[in-house]
Amino acid sequence: MADLVIENLKLRYGALDILKGVSLSVEKGQIVALLGPSGSGKTTLLRCVAGLEEPFAGKISIAGKPFFDGAAGLNLAPEERGLGLVFQSYALWPHKTVFENVAYPLKLRKVSGADVKSRVARALESIGIGHLGERYPHQLSGGQQQRVALARALVYEPPVILLDEPLSNLDAKLREEARVWLRQLISDLGLSALCVTHDQVEAMAMADRILLLNGGVVEQQGTPEEMYAKPVSLFAAEFMGANTRLPGIAKVGPGGAAILDIGGETLSGIACGPLADGGKSAGVIRLERIRVADGPGPNRLKMTLAAEMYLGERYELLFKRGDLQVRTFSTTKLAGGDHWLEFPAPSLWVCALEG
Repeated sequence: MADLVIENLKLRYGALDILKGVSLSVEKGQIVALLGPSGSGKTTLLRCVAGLEEPFAGKISIAGKPFFDGAAGLNLAPEERGLGLVFQSYALWPHKTVFENVAYPLKLRKVSGADVKSRVARALESIGIGHLGERYPHQLSGGQQQRVALARALVYEPPVILLDEPLSNLDAKLREEARVWLRQLISDLGLSALCVTHDQVEAMAMADRILLLNGGVVEQQGTPEEMYAKPVSLFAAEFMGANTRLPGIAKVGPGGAAILDIGGETLSGIACGPLADGGKSAGVIRLERIRVADGPGPNRLKMTLAAEMYLGERYELLFKRGDLQVRTFSTTKLAGGDHWLEFPAPSLWVCALEG
């Protein structure tokens, strides 16, 4: 049985629809990332699950127990849902010690003093900060504060933990380390988690499944591998990974093959959604899939090297051909001038443009 089930959830502010019928499920022991740009509805969806926002339609249940049912008029208060919630800001009490911050949810639930002490100690030890119990938040690093917020959410052993951009306040290096640690912790504790992020690398690294939201609707959902390798739309293709867009005209070849015409040059690819023959389209390809070739050939364009940036383990290259710009990578430094770039057909998605 799924730990968390959301069915056709709808929410609006005034006349503005924020969630337009979102459905998802989180299996026991699974991490699901809510991914999308600002304004897509991902934080609102998390707040609906927490009970901090009230939809007007749909259902939310955990382990078969209904928490919200728009048709039946059921909407349990946040404190009745028993969920763990980690805010983006951590929201630690500055005048309370680490121990007191973590103990607070238990005291609200009238847990006995001896039990509070043992459960807080266990929560702090489980995330590696058992020695920090007497410190105050201002005496902690950002990473330590993040762990305290997580311990507070875990201390009463919730069925599902909700994470709202939990790593956004950390610097880049610590963020990379923290996502590995957080993924391992959630897995070791056998938790189910719903995590909001706008960072697609973070979503792929941490989650078992990703739900990509676009304007309050589910654009696509699947495993990180499916989301990266099999996008269903231009939005999904461009949101995941680092990409180059090639504007052109779609042509439908034999057997429905997708062909992109770029100023008279043609590239074969894979249709990403319905295509109209002669319609404005865009080719989308991951930067790491583009190859600097040794000469002309199928699915190749002649372009001029315009800029080269050294990144340590590789070079990032910018090529130009008229108004067309293409970025890619190379492990070696290239000579200036013209080069042939290959866009492998299995890696080039041809997507229709609106209008």
